[in-house]
Amino acid sequence: MESPYPAHREADVALRDGSTVHVRPARGDDRQAVLEFLRELSPDSRMLRFFTASANLEWAADRMTEVDHRDRVSLLATAGADGRVVAHATYIKAATERAEVAFAIADTLQGRGLGTILLGQLAEMAEENGIRVFEAQVLPNNRRMIDVFRESGFPVSLRSEPGTVIVEFPTSLTAEALERFERREQTAAVAAVEHFFRPRSVAVIGASRARGGIAGEVFHNLFEFGFNGPVYPVNPQSGVVQSVLAYPSVLEVPGPVDLAVVVVPAPAVVDVAKECAEKGVRALVVISSGFAEVGEEGRALQHELVAVCRSSGMRLIGPNCMGIVNTDPNVRLNATFAPDARSRAGWGSCPRAAPSDWP
Repeated sequence: MESPYPAHREADVALRDGSTVHVRPARGDDRQAVLEFLRELSPDSRMLRFFTASANLEWAADRMTEVDHRDRVSLLATAGADGRVVAHATYIKAATERAEVAFAIADTLQGRGLGTILLGQLAEMAEENGIRVFEAQVLPNNRRMIDVFRESGFPVSLRSEPGTVIVEFPTSLTAEALERFERREQTAAVAAVEHFFRPRSVAVIGASRARGGIAGEVFHNLFEFGFNGPVYPVNPQSGVVQSVLAYPSVLEVPGPVDLAVVVVPAPAVVDVAKECAEKGVRALVVISSGFAEVGEEGRALQHELVAVCRSSGMRLIGPNCMGIVNTDPNVRLNATFAPDARSRAGWGSCPRAAPSDWP
């Protein structure tokens, strides 16, 4: 009998480099998405997962989504606004208190700690369902997967058989495993805020030609404080902002953008955030007000903004905030509208940010 869908197992998780993915249990209707994921794997990755580069992917997608959330469990990691599958992990009960475990991770995400995260989640679910031991069959040349098991903190045992390595370990999280997972979370948390406080480039979306207003002062302060990187003004109504060439959209900025500071009217923020996600922006600071602090309509808009950031892996500070500062002389970031960069006592929430030269 199939157990209820374990919705409490859904979570956004940070990887080693600070990027995020959404992890959730698989469902039967995920078959097509899983099939597309398998088709996008490199021949080497398919070989390491299925022991053959010519695996029947249609059959594999069926098996990987035939779940009961108890004896047959699958986890998916998804990324991007379209929720594409980027990883799959599964265990299948093989005998009393034992299960076989297997993983497949998109080539572009390998080495970022996602395998370890999925392993920990699977182990927790297995232990809850009475499974005490995991077993995995790994090709001898799959060093990355073997290292995932060895570095997990679980007491792993390995034995060689013809053409394969058998890995066994208990599903219970030991003190060592818990400590390692905590260290990984700390590393991911630090990496996640790196693009806020040590960005290589900044775009000010809604940057204004006029000084004195919020949108004008944010852009001016970045220059006055001496940020050690390019600052791109973005405003579709202004070809030049404070003597700097401006761009009509963040998508037209010629170089990469690590940090985007958004100072546009609240109704335009979600669309701006979507463009930032498409650009590959990693950190978003929304100074604009008009969100949860103004009532239900603003709260709904804020939920939509958060959803865009979560689905794309962008980190968010705000909305309705003063901005951020890093006084490190190697960075010199003042992305605020404070009139005096040296005096910030008593900061609070900002007034409504509505630049006059934004459409």
